[in-house]
Amino acid sequence: MIRIRLIPLLAAACLAVPVAAMAQQAFTSKPVNLRAGPARDYPLVAQLGPGTPVQVAGCVNGYSWCDVTLQDGNRGWVYARNLNYPYQGNQVPLITYGSAIGLPIIAFSIGTYWGQYYRGRPWYGQQSHWAHRPIRPRPPTVRPPPRPRPPGVFPQPPHRPGFGNGQRPPHGGARPPGNGARPPGGRPPNGGNRPGHTRPQPR
Repeated sequence: MIRIRLIPLLAAACLAVPVAAMAQQAFTSKPVNLRAGPARDYPLVAQLGPGTPVQVAGCVNGYSWCDVTLQDGNRGWVYARNLNYPYQGNQVPLITYGSAIGLPIIAFSIGTYWGQYYRGRPWYGQQSHWAHRPIRPRPPTVRPPPRPRPPGVFPQPPHRPGFGNGQRPPHGGARPPGNGARPPGGRPPNGGNRPGHTRPQPR
């Protein structure tokens, strides 16, 4: 009779060993805030120091925030980049390894969640505000001012192409020599007549 009763107990103990071995905890990688929802503007539940062990119930789609339970029973949401999880002998961030680890994707319902874990909190009666909290606009992009020029340095004028290659000379420039130019000495070619003088006829 004693042996028969021990068989179910031994079987249950054998089944419990793999389950306990698979149950792993995540740890905070830095001082983090435990929030009442999956965003930074939700009320603060608790502040956790680095290396705090937490049990991960699941994460929202994209593994950006995870629902965790502390050893003292407190429950809330932590930004997944600040949570490390033991995976293949290393501590890896949940925000990038949540899918590979196989953590479940869960949804957040403020009425159910707050009603179960936050009754008696100072902000519990403000559910309507947090359920329809305004979306914060993105801050405008601020461009840095231009760098001042060093003293004594002036911008160079744009380079003007030189004269040649079929380009017209600038206004007022010298005309190239050609037909009709006066010879040296200022006398017209072929002994031309000056005004007021008559050329003698050949005899």
